[in-house]
Amino acid sequence: MSFKYLRALPFLAFVLSPGGTAAQSPPTLNWHGEVRPRLETRPTADGANQLVTSMRTRLTLDAVTESGLRLFIQPQDVRDWGEEINERDKVADAVDFHQAFLEVGQLPALGGLIRVGRQEVALGEERFLGAPDWGQAGQTFDGVRFIRASGGRRLDAVYLKLQESLAPAHQHDADLLAVWYVLPPGEMGSVELLGFRDRELKPGGTRQNTTGGIWKGNPGPFNLRLQGMFQFGKRDGMEVEAFMLAGLAGLSVLDGRGTVTLWYDYLSGNRDPGDDKAQVFTTLYSARNRYYGRADYFTDIPAHTGGLGLQDAALKLSYRPGEALSLNLDLHSFRTAQGGDLSSRRLAEEADAWVRYRFRQYLTLQGGFSLTWGGPAMEELGRLEGRDEYYYFMTSLRF
Repeated sequence: MSFKYLRALPFLAFVLSPGGTAAQSPPTLNWHGEVRPRLETRPTADGANQLVTSMRTRLTLDAVTESGLRLFIQPQDVRDWGEEINERDKVADAVDFHQAFLEVGQLPALGGLIRVGRQEVALGEERFLGAPDWGQAGQTFDGVRFIRASGGRRLDAVYLKLQESLAPAHQHDADLLAVWYVLPPGEMGSVELLGFRDRELKPGGTRQNTTGGIWKGNPGPFNLRLQGMFQFGKRDGMEVEAFMLAGLAGLSVLDGRGTVTLWYDYLSGNRDPGDDKAQVFTTLYSARNRYYGRADYFTDIPAHTGGLGLQDAALKLSYRPGEALSLNLDLHSFRTAQGGDLSSRRLAEEADAWVRYRFRQYLTLQGGFSLTWGGPAMEELGRLEGRDEYYYFMTSLRF
């Protein structure tokens, strides 16, 4: 038996060990559902736009017992309208389990809980491991997660299986280890520590570490955040020396109904693409749409910036005139971190605006647009020439 299977034996022994014989109440069952169609214009390769309607459908069963056991099952269907040929299509290839996990709480001696199966994982600010909701399919992983929160502290330890070599789709194993530790807040703010190790288990594969922390402060009406992360190890056989710096300063205005936020991110890039070092920072499995524009031109760093890194200076405005209505406007200026062979570091400017309205208790309407003005760097990278327009309208029924 290989070592990777032996590692699971202690957990299986704990879960399968007999519990008390006292009669227990039946589990509490909660049902949830969602139907979310979205009409949007998507740019095509020839620079035109086409209208597409996609839809996400989810049904959730959440069963919890008094002894701390929980069963969570969430199948989903994601497809474009008109994708199916007719009602005789029985393949159901667009149906999958978004989440399906077992949770064991009230752990003896350890405290906290352990969650096993397919699940959403969101750590820290979701810059490296997140559960973004914008994409219709979402993002989930297969793995094990331990969570313990006590006295203002929190510890998450996560193991995720990203690829299985025995599966037809993959030739090699790959996994991700993550730790998130939140310290109790003090007079100077709060601190969160993060560590990740992503591995591709093949000769010359990736063994990369990402580590750093987040500081948060809330003096008066201000919201301040600073984050620094460093990457080292091996990536595709090359030595990794990359870093990320991010800062945020927000101000609450209009009696708390609005916010004005200044934002700056710096993701390092390769100074000399011809050397044997990987100096471009990668954002792993983050909620990228939340950070780098809703037009999705920078969802894969480093690929979408040619390995030259990214700078993002943004102004974000939000206003909530009432409980049911919210207005947002984000303005981005994107530059590469390194010049490389480009004539300019200017990638693009982007304006994202959207409105969200709760029409009924369970029904919300949302619409918005993104305008992107490509710069010389985007054109030379073959990403965008001129201006691009993206519009969408979405309804979401959740209960």
